Amino acid sequence: MSKTKRIPCKSFSVAAAAALFFIAQLAFAGAPLKGIDVKLGKNPGGGCAARTTDAGGKADFGVWPKGNYTLEFSPVASTPAATPAAGREQSPNAKPGTQPPLKLHVVITGANGGKLERDFDAGEATDRTVPLEFSLDGKQTLVVLVTAAD
Repeated sequence: MSKTKRIPCKSFSVAAAAALFFIAQLAFAGAPLKGIDVKLGKNPGGGCAARTTDAGGKADFGVWPKGNYTLEFSPVASTPAATPAAGREQSPNAKPGTQPPLKLHVVITGANGGKLERDFDAGEATDRTVPLEFSLDGKQTLVVLVTAAD
C-alpha cells in the first residue's frame, strides 16, 4: 500500500496567490509605452531628430551617419497613453492633474557594440531623463524600444 503526501489547502492557496502576484507584475513590467517623446541629438552639435513611440513602444530613426549621439526621453504632455499601464492608479498623495514619474526600460538597437539596455526614472520635476550617450557606425538602423520598467 503506497502512501502519498497531500499538500494542505492552505499551502496551495498561498502558492496560488504568490503565482498570481508574480504574473501581475510581469503583465505591467515590460508593457510597451506609447506616446513617449524620444529626441536624438548629435554630440557635439545639438538636436537631430525626434520621434514619438508608437503603440508597440518603438521609435525608428533609420540609418544615421557615423558619430556620437544622445537620446532623451519624456512623455508627450497631451498624450495620456504614456502612463505605464491603464490599470494602474495614481498615488493618493499626488497632485491633481499630474502623472506619477515614469520608470522606463529602454532598448536601443543599431548602436556600436550591439544592443544597449537601460532603465530610467523620468523625474516629476523635469519630466525628462538624463541623456543616454552612444555611438553609431553609419550602417545600421537605429531603433529605440521603450517599455515600462519594474
